[in-house]
Amino acid sequence: MSKRKKYNPLKHAEARSRAQLKNTAIGCVPAQGPCQFLSLTNSQLIPMTQDTFQLISNIRHKWTVFIAVVGIDDFGSYYMKSDEIEVNDPQFQKDMVETLNKHHKALIDTFNQKHLLSVGWLATPYKYSWDVDQAYKLLVELGVTDFVKDEENEVYKTA
Repeated sequence: MSKRKKYNPLKHAEARSRAQLKNTAIGCVPAQGPCQFLSLTNSQLIPMTQDTFQLISNIRHKWTVFIAVVGIDDFGSYYMKSDEIEVNDPQFQKDMVETLNKHHKALIDTFNQKHLLSVGWLATPYKYSWDVDQAYKLLVELGVTDFVKDEENEVYKTA
């Protein structure tokens, strides 16, 4: 007779979390407000429920984060400089803040300050290889390009 595996509620919660968060991402354009929940299959915003928030914030995940800086050149064309960060050790979402800030600052420091328009990031709570075009489309959905610059290089949010 085989011995049954002992029920482990933490492993069960992690498995449920992975299943429910499949093909989803969290995205943020800090100047636009709080983080948003996104579908990777149809590139649309998904309403964030309390259960989803608990799954994201109360369980450690192996995050893959796409950070980006968006600018507008002298001819009015948008362009983006980006980096992908993989976290190999499971971490809570709140523990990622310092890492994101450090990498974003390094990316901003290498960006042409006269063209700088906005910053944003996308994160999946699992290993994911970001496609730059898909990431840009999701960041636009979040409002990364909803800004204009004046002659004094001041950035303003469009209505």
